[in-house]
Formats: sequence, structure tokens, C-alpha cells
Amino acid sequence: METIELTIPALYADHHVIKVKQLLSPLPGVQDVFASSAFKAVSIEFDPAKTSQAALVKALTDAGYVPGELEVVEPQGYGRYDPMWETNGVRVTVTNQVDLQLSGEFRKY
Repeated sequence: METIELTIPALYADHHVIKVKQLLSPLPGVQDVFASSAFKAVSIEFDPAKTSQAALVKALTDAGYVPGELEVVEPQGYGRYDPMWETNGVRVTVTNQVDLQLSGEFRKY
């Protein structure tokens, strides 16, 4: 048995994890598939006599899950200073007392 671990940037939600498992599990020689949308990674345990790494990568690529590197987004820092905040003054919100009375029963829970 061999194990291949791939980084897949398009694997960002749980439905992608389910799709990848459904795609790879029926292939000949595939024993186990672990996919994680949190780490955007797939780990495949397979028998090299029945299938190859290239075939697994091709199956993923054909389905739109192309293995690759994760994109690192550099922090941009804070936005620019806006002088209008000083001229607008203080914002104050007032809670309507009727809203408090109507929601009184729900506040208990």
C-alpha cells in the first residue's frame, strides 16, 4: 500500500469533501480516502499494482479538483484615515421600549 497526500485549493467546503470521496473511493485499488476542507488536503491510500498516482491525480483534475499550492494572501494593513469621522459627530442609537416589552418572554431563555 502507498499513500499520496495532495493539496487541493478548490477543496473549501464539506460538499467538496463528499464529492472527492465519492469520486475516488470506487476507483480500483483505492483503500481509503481522507479529505479535509479545513486543510484543503486529500490523503489517498491505494494499491500501486491496481492504480497509479497519475491516475488518481487525473481523476481529481478531470472533476475540477486540481492539485496545487495554496495561495498565500499577504496582509494589506489598515485602511486610510478618513477625516469625515471627526466631522460627523457621535452616533447614538436608542432602543424602542415597545420592542423590549414585546420581546420580554424571549429574553428569559
